[in-house]
Amino acid sequence: MGSSKNHTISKIVAKAILRITIILIVFPIIVYFTNPELMSQQIFFPNRWAFIFPILLLLIFTILLIPVLREKYGRMEYNWLFSLTGIFVCLYLMLFYTRILSIG
Repeated sequence: MGSSKNHTISKIVAKAILRITIILIVFPIIVYFTNPELMSQQIFFPNRWAFIFPILLLLIFTILLIPVLREKYGRMEYNWLFSLTGIFVCLYLMLFYTRILSIG
């Protein structure tokens, strides 16, 4: 029995979000080794919630990543939840890098 069109779309989106997130996580590592003075800035969080919520977001992303990979993108609900969380992680990382690296 074939899978539905929505299930196929959820698999494609989840895989794409995972790849984009990995690229965004690896980006500062590459920048650090190629141009360390660019990454030598200190980070200051004015409020503790500005530090706790991104940690929670990454924790939720990791928790959702485990069943998605265990099921091999087989559950449509997990795929969409993972994709939504991944979009927020990607947006946060892009905004964070823009602020830290003064890009833009």
